[in-house]
Amino acid sequence: MKKFIVATVFATASLTALTAFPGQAIAAEHVAEAGEVTNERMVEYYRSGMIGKKLWVIDSRPEKKYITGHIPGAINLPLDVLKKDATVVEKLAIPKTDKVIFYCAGRECTLSVDSAQIFIKLGYAGSEVYRNGVPGWNQKMQPLLAEEPFLKKGNVILIDTVVGKETIVTASNKTIQISMDDLKGDKGKSLLANVSKNAPMVVIERGNMDTVNATLEELRDLDFRRLSYFPVMFWKEKLAVAPAITTVTWAPVYDPGQISPKSFEAAVSSGQFILDVRPAADYARGHFKGAVNIPIENLEKDYAKINRESQVFINCATGAKSQKAFDILSRKGYSNLKYLDAEISCKGETCTIKE
Repeated sequence: MKKFIVATVFATASLTALTAFPGQAIAAEHVAEAGEVTNERMVEYYRSGMIGKKLWVIDSRPEKKYITGHIPGAINLPLDVLKKDATVVEKLAIPKTDKVIFYCAGRECTLSVDSAQIFIKLGYAGSEVYRNGVPGWNQKMQPLLAEEPFLKKGNVILIDTVVGKETIVTASNKTIQISMDDLKGDKGKSLLANVSKNAPMVVIERGNMDTVNATLEELRDLDFRRLSYFPVMFWKEKLAVAPAITTVTWAPVYDPGQISPKSFEAAVSSGQFILDVRPAADYARGHFKGAVNIPIENLEKDYAKINRESQVFINCATGAKSQKAFDILSRKGYSNLKYLDAEISCKGETCTIKE
């Protein structure tokens, strides 16, 4: 396969790409460009145990996204951290002769492309990009590994198919201990019937990935979309037997400045100021009606174009850049800001939001 040369190769490829969200299948197989890793090859690398040996996988998303679920073995190096100080690469101690693969939140996300370009300039000629990213990984029904800070943040539903043993129990999460047979049967369906399909669910792993994958498959069949797993051996706090639960509910908790998809759509419909911080090419392919485009790379110098008196609603393709733009504008003294942390896909002025 040809080496990844410049980011414009991938920008061209994305013009005709079909985007998939977690839980959705990609309608047609994308033809891989030079330097692009396909779903099949990425899965092969994972299953062969190559990741972290002669092959390195880097998640270019912000840490907040990484901890919710990442490709097992992937290292987190957010693009903004890499841009700020390229010497962080030396600390990774990756031989320049090894292959390095970058990914982020799918074909609409350019964090991985930009990261790979920086690595190539640093002498990593074997840099490639897994453009399908997390949505492609989900399409192939592969597991995402969560990190302990995500569980400690709370508002997560933990699923443990080993009943009676001590497990991860916290005041801010809900832990369900249920056998696989019960999960597959009426008891499981009844227990989860009123839970939002957007609820983050983390399967507890006890040394058997076959069981984890079977549990994830069952949850996918119930249409849950935000799925990952966490090894119980990585939990540093005390374990306990989970209390019995007969009814499970879940509601999202938004960070300061974050807005729900429904409220964002209402802002678009009412003609509020929508700031799209995606690259200009992505904006040109499609955007929310009335949205103004200032790519995040230009925001530090062009922020004065935004009226300080207006309510500002920020979006990007995946939520990573919109949150960053919120931080930048907050430092500039803007106070009437809201950002959308969700995945969007636009064609013309018709946009779909997936939280």
